[in-house]
Amino acid sequence: MAGRDAEAALGMAGAGLLRSGDPVRIGPYVPLGLLGSGGMGRVYLARPTAHGGERLAAVKVIRPEYAESVEFRRRFEREAAVLARVRSPHAPRLLDTGFDSDLLWMATEYLPGPNLSEAVQEFGPLPASGVWRLVGELGRALDELTAAQVVHRDLKPSNVILGTDGAYVIDFGISQAADASSITTTGKAVGTPAYMSPERLRDGRADVVSDVFSLACTLVFAATGRAPFGDGTGVDVMHRVAFEEPYADVIEELVSVDPGLADLLSACLAKEPGRRPTPGRLSEAAAARPWPGRWHEPLHAQVAARREAYDVLSQVPVDGTVQLRLPGAGIGAGAPGQAPAPAAFPPSPASVAASPGPVPPPGGTLPRETGVRGEPSGRGRKRRVRLAVVASLAVVAVALAAFLMTRPGEPESEAGPAPAGSVSASDSPGQSGESGLTSPSASGTAPGGSSPGADGGGRDGAPSSGASSTRPASPTRTASGRPGGQESQKPRPPTTRPKPTRPTPPWIKQCTYYSGNALTRFGDKGQRVVQVQCVLSKRGYGIGGAGVDGQFGEDTRAAVKKFQGAKGLDADGMVGPNTWAALRSRT
Repeated sequence: MAGRDAEAALGMAGAGLLRSGDPVRIGPYVPLGLLGSGGMGRVYLARPTAHGGERLAAVKVIRPEYAESVEFRRRFEREAAVLARVRSPHAPRLLDTGFDSDLLWMATEYLPGPNLSEAVQEFGPLPASGVWRLVGELGRALDELTAAQVVHRDLKPSNVILGTDGAYVIDFGISQAADASSITTTGKAVGTPAYMSPERLRDGRADVVSDVFSLACTLVFAATGRAPFGDGTGVDVMHRVAFEEPYADVIEELVSVDPGLADLLSACLAKEPGRRPTPGRLSEAAAARPWPGRWHEPLHAQVAARREAYDVLSQVPVDGTVQLRLPGAGIGAGAPGQAPAPAAFPPSPASVAASPGPVPPPGGTLPRETGVRGEPSGRGRKRRVRLAVVASLAVVAVALAAFLMTRPGEPESEAGPAPAGSVSASDSPGQSGESGLTSPSASGTAPGGSSPGADGGGRDGAPSSGASSTRPASPTRTASGRPGGQESQKPRPPTTRPKPTRPTPPWIKQCTYYSGNALTRFGDKGQRVVQVQCVLSKRGYGIGGAGVDGQFGEDTRAAVKKFQGAKGLDADGMVGPNTWAALRSRT
């Protein structure tokens, strides 16, 4: 299979290209692409290394600094144990877990398709028939979780996948077996406030009827594009969920979509748990309604494209996965007949910021030739001398070019010198959009910044070290002004140099994660958020300690508002068409 076809399929599947720090083996799996990432780790789209293994997996890999924590290991093992109990056609199966080469990982079935949050934001609310399909299939999923004595505790639009065969519930990260006690010690309810039940927020209780409330909030979003109690994570949202009724205009919109659906979901949103319908009742109500055989267009087209991409990627040979890595992100060499050793897990943003030394090349440490007692060998010293000479010549070339371009009597370059602290093309933002998790999600690939070339170039407009071997032609100069003290034998008229082109700003050149203009706001995840964060950071706006993590949180919203204010836009903290245009402008 051509590498280009596989790379295109990777983008259609909602995954990004692998980077140099991504592992080349995760237990018995070979990563194909990055589905998403967060502060705790990354989720990879992977295929089995075994011959004939065509079932793709979503492999969650935890950062080593968390994997070493006993408490975190308990939480991770609990998630795996809970997922192993689930036997439902509407939830992914647990395939395997392991702790190899400092990588704590868990593999589940990869379910091709967008999540409900992405689908509604991209294509609008689902028609009534599509929402009734969700009522039936997700109601059955809850029924099957109840049979397995599992409480999900985090049902929300981003945890519902829309596939060609129906809807699926994913992400059991904070789920809990009904016969087990919570291991959390903070005393705080974990989840997404806009989709949590009143009893969860008031006293932390969670059971199947709590999941029914969360499912109803999710279904209201599917039908109207809005959460019934508002979005966000603030105290006001939590208070409305716990003590107030849903927004009247949201319920009115739901009634206009389908009165019967509005009655059913309103009952599910009752503050008193005992008044809510059971999951079985939801399935029964949906059975009396006609379901579509496919999702509405153009959503169906995207779902089908994800499935086709799945089929293509499942045929990628193990030795062909190197083609799915960014340029320069090779997998490294191993001994003949052996798989290459895993690359180091990408360092956390904090460790990168604290590191004073040079960054090692992909897949290994910085090369160093040493002799006795660790001192550089003769060969190493010669190599350093050569590098020093080349570097000196490069500095001379840069100084000469700057002198000729800025000498008196001629206009200055429009581009001007690079500002202090400017970012080179080799810098790329850190990743952090689940999505299923997605990677990246996670629509399209996630190309990073390119590394500087071997000639020493890297910044926009900076000459390479090779420029030192050729002296640029220049107009006649006086003996005092001509480099090297050389005098011209015959005066020459001034030459006309072409006007330098304006360098491409780093937020345009290096931020290529998303090219659309869909509304992106607080609570969103994925490539659209990565694009917003990348542009803001390259423009000098602080986006918080998590960096470019694909999560639209408070820090990102504050940075968006600050940028909007500087551009004279309505500072609402949401990235719509006007803000997208301003972010992508050259100024």
